[in-house]
Amino acid sequence: MTEDLNDIEWRRVWLSCFACSVGLQADRENAEQLLTEMAARRSRAVFILDGLEDLFQKFSSDPNQQNALRVLLTDCPYWLRSLRGCSLGLIIFVRYDLVQAAIQQNLHQFLIRSRRLRWEREEALRLVAWVCGRADALEEKDVVRTARVEELSRILQKVWGLKMGSDRSREARSESWFLAALSVFNLQIQARDIVNFLAVTARHSAQDFGKWNDRLLTPAAMSKALPECSKKKIKEVEEENHVVRDILQKLRKADAEQKRVPFELDAVGLDRSEARILEANGILFQQEDQYWIPELFRHELGFKAERRPRILAVARLVQSRNDPA
Repeated sequence: MTEDLNDIEWRRVWLSCFACSVGLQADRENAEQLLTEMAARRSRAVFILDGLEDLFQKFSSDPNQQNALRVLLTDCPYWLRSLRGCSLGLIIFVRYDLVQAAIQQNLHQFLIRSRRLRWEREEALRLVAWVCGRADALEEKDVVRTARVEELSRILQKVWGLKMGSDRSREARSESWFLAALSVFNLQIQARDIVNFLAVTARHSAQDFGKWNDRLLTPAAMSKALPECSKKKIKEVEEENHVVRDILQKLRKADAEQKRVPFELDAVGLDRSEARILEANGILFQQEDQYWIPELFRHELGFKAERRPRILAVARLVQSRNDPA
């Protein structure tokens, strides 16, 4: 994907891939004709693409890769829809940062027409309840699949209590703390992070046995789990996203005295383009001229929080920015 091709040529490249995937003897010259004939016969097919980040590893700086991806995301669906009968479909799974790099004009309109896959509160709580049920840690394990989110929230108080302290304390609610601590700034929370957090927290909670009689996972254990979860999270991100990996390495090497949240970009050696990449991946959040890092990244990158970490306060800012209504 390093060739310098125009939009029509890139479209023919992609269409030839689609045609070959259904057994047609296609190349760049005849792919459009073969797919048109296939549609005319009312043959049906849905082309599904995933793993594009492995193909476009220099997407943030290579204009050819950006053009190739833009044509795939915009021109190819339009061309397929133009076929008589419209019996061919296209589903593309792609990370948001690749989309942002490829579609630099009319990005908002593209996102309106697209569907963003996102784990939110209900999905996260249902997974926690399912895991705890499988571990025989919940008596209500048979109802977690059908329970409403409010019922899930009540059931899970048996797992982590009402608050990150006694019920009458001024500590954060355990559920809200959990969601804020494991979410990144594009409001995403990943299943593997949830499962890892539960495993690490359970191990630490075993050391607090007898200190709490109203929950299985103790507040101290939940807090202690974050640095370990942060280490694993960054390792996984760096393996999967080399562009982000290089930027995170810069943050690792930043002056220790400057590694405090919130911070300014100059203080940690980042430029605005690098910040945009991290923002697209939910790893940075800007509030005026200050930047924040999610708790799931802050620990392993060695950033200190001024006073007590404002986990819930920053989460509310992110939520209001993404959903002003």
